[in-house]
Amino acid sequence: MQISDLTTAGAILDTLRAKELLKGVSDRRGRIARLLDSGELIALRRGLYATRRDIDPLCLAASIYGPSYISFETALSWHGMIPESVIEILSATLKRPASFENAFGRFRYVGIPEAVYPVGIMRVADGEIPFLIASPTKALCDTIAREAGFRAMADVRHWLEGMRINPSVPLDPNELQECADSYGRPSVRWLLRYAAKHRPVFE
Repeated sequence: MQISDLTTAGAILDTLRAKELLKGVSDRRGRIARLLDSGELIALRRGLYATRRDIDPLCLAASIYGPSYISFETALSWHGMIPESVIEILSATLKRPASFENAFGRFRYVGIPEAVYPVGIMRVADGEIPFLIASPTKALCDTIAREAGFRAMADVRHWLEGMRINPSVPLDPNELQECADSYGRPSVRWLLRYAAKHRPVFE
C-alpha cells in the first residue's frame, strides 16, 4: 500500500506506521525521505511526522515528548491569565528537560516532581487531537515553582504584578494546597498563603 492520501493515515505517523503503509514499496526509507522533501510528511522529531500543516501545535506537544502536559506561560496565556501570547510551547514532563524545533514551532519541556505531576491536568478535546493542559491553578504553581528567593507574601505580589497575572481568573484552593504540599517549594507555599489572605483577588 502506498500513501496516496495521507489524511487517511491519521494526523501523526511514526516511522513504523509509515513503513506499514508503504508495505509494497521496495525502498520504504527512500520513499519516506521523498515524502518529507515534497511536504506530504512534516518532521516533528526523529521518527515522528505530521501529515498536515493545519494541526494546532498544542495538539502535537505530548506526542513529540511525553509523558507531558502543556503548562507554564503557554497554559497561562491559553487560560487568559497573562496578556502576552507565547511563542514557545512549554510543557511539564516527568522526563529530562528537552527541546525540539520543527515547522510547527519550538517545543520545550521542563521536568517537575512526580508527586505534583497528576495534580490539575485538564483534557481538551475540541479539535481532532485531544491535548492535556494545566488548569489555571496548576499552571500558576508550575510557573512560580521555578522561581527562587521567595521569603514573604510581598515577593508573591511583586511576581504576580511582574507577570501581569489576570486577577479575575479564579484559583482552585484544593489544587493550590496539593501543589504546595507536593512541590515543597517556598514560592508555591507563599503563593498559597497569599491566596488565602487575598482570596477576593482570585475570585
